[in-house]
Amino acid sequence: MSAAVLTQSGVTLRDLEAGIENALREITITMFNCNSEIIPPDQVEALVPGISAIVGFGGKISGFVAIHLSPENACTMAESLLGMSFDHVDEIVADAIGETVNMLAGGLKKFAGHNEDLFKISVPSIVYGTDYSMHAPKNSESVNLGVRAGVCYFMVQLVIAAN
Repeated sequence: MSAAVLTQSGVTLRDLEAGIENALREITITMFNCNSEIIPPDQVEALVPGISAIVGFGGKISGFVAIHLSPENACTMAESLLGMSFDHVDEIVADAIGETVNMLAGGLKKFAGHNEDLFKISVPSIVYGTDYSMHAPKNSESVNLGVRAGVCYFMVQLVIAAN
């Protein structure tokens, strides 16, 4: 991505990464009643078959934020959020993961935007199964974070597209 994209918006990739980290902290404390810790991405177990929740955004900057996790961790996350028990990924679990990535995108907007309207967010999309992969657009910048929140492990992917 060209430096001009971030210079025009006044936001750096590091600002966006810090925004994601702050949003994670706020979400895990308030919604899941636990702390989150950034860990190396290679410490998160293989994710396929898995579930991914994606929210796109566009405006002064464009891209997407996604959460990738195993079915077991998706059920654990939904249990923490909803106070219900799940033994497999169903529509309720998928909706809970979608709401989590929606909160994450909203937190990114809040923390990285510094009260500026950097972008509008889309509705979440959920993908799960045994044979899928995620690819960032050509010439984009990507940040991948491993996250441990309580007993749940997942990946957060932030992609900023070049104009």
